[in-house]
This record gives sequence, structure tokens and C-alpha cells, in this order.
Amino acid sequence: MTAGPALPCPKCSCVLEPVSWHDADSGTCRRCAVDFEFRSFPALTASRARVAAQAAVIAEESVCYFHAENRAEAICEDCGRLLCPVCAIDFGGKTRCPACVAAAKKAESAAVVKDRVLYDSLALGIALLPLLIWPFTLVTAPIAVGMAIYGWKKPTSLVRRSPHLRLILALVFALLEIAAWTTGFVLLWLKR
Repeated sequence: MTAGPALPCPKCSCVLEPVSWHDADSGTCRRCAVDFEFRSFPALTASRARVAAQAAVIAEESVCYFHAENRAEAICEDCGRLLCPVCAIDFGGKTRCPACVAAAKKAESAAVVKDRVLYDSLALGIALLPLLIWPFTLVTAPIAVGMAIYGWKKPTSLVRRSPHLRLILALVFALLEIAAWTTGFVLLWLKR
């Protein structure tokens, strides 16, 4: 049994498995039991060697997109602009033009900003949310103090104007919770 290329069945469109082929030119679909004949064109089975786009596109008269006085020697792999050696930048394993490099850097910085941890919001949330179930503040108040101290010099949000105010509020609430627990434990101990 010779397996033909991975093609869809002419009737049910499911991908024909190697066991569906009788020989290189015919077979039977296992799903819908239709017999089919196959005529191969050389392009279907030929190796798919990538034609060097630069050799095919860049001619002697081609000029750089950014510098009309320079001869083009490369193509931007993102936008397809013709580039001179000055503008052809190897960035991220690809040849790119200055505009595509700028766009890629902007996208990378946006991804970094999007993934930024906002310690001020985290510390304030850890300090205030457990107040709904107050026994948890015994554990979360010291964590909020640590988070406020740790996040003091960390990068903050690009939108907020005063992130340190939120850190100070988180610290104040957490210290008040710790003081309340300490007072409660001291009063319980003195009543004994």
C-alpha cells in the first residue's frame, strides 16, 4: 500500500488516511466508502523550497524606501519595503525596516506595562478586603505591611498620579489592624 498525499475525500471532505489508498492513484474513503481516483500534478509532491524573495524582487534599479539615493539590498520581512544596508536592521532574527522595529519595540513595551504588578493596589486590597471577614486580618495585616514596604520603590502604574498615597493608606490600615489585634490579645491576657 502506497500512501498518497494528505487530501480531503471528494465526498465527505474528511482527511484521507494512509490506509485509504490502494496505490498512488486510487483509494477508498474509510468514512463514506466512496472510491476515488487521484491524478498528481508535479507541484503537489515537489519539495516546497522557498524562493529567495530578495533575488526575485530586488533589481539593479531598486532603491531604498527611506533613502532614494541608496540602492536596495534587502526587504523588510514584516512590511515588504525595499531597504538599503543602512535601513536593514536585524531585529528579533528578522530583517526589518526602522518603522517595523519601532512598532515591535512599542508592542514589547506595551506588553511589559500590561504585565506590571501594581503593588499599591495589591497592598491596599490585602489590607482592606479581609475586613469583611475580620479574623483573616490577623494574617493579612502583616502581609499588607510587607507588601507596602516592598512595593515602595517598584514601578507604578502609568495612569495614577500618587501611587505612594495608596501604599501609605495600605500601611496605615494594616498597622491599625495589627494594633487592634495586639490590644485585643493584651486585654485578653490581662483578664486572666
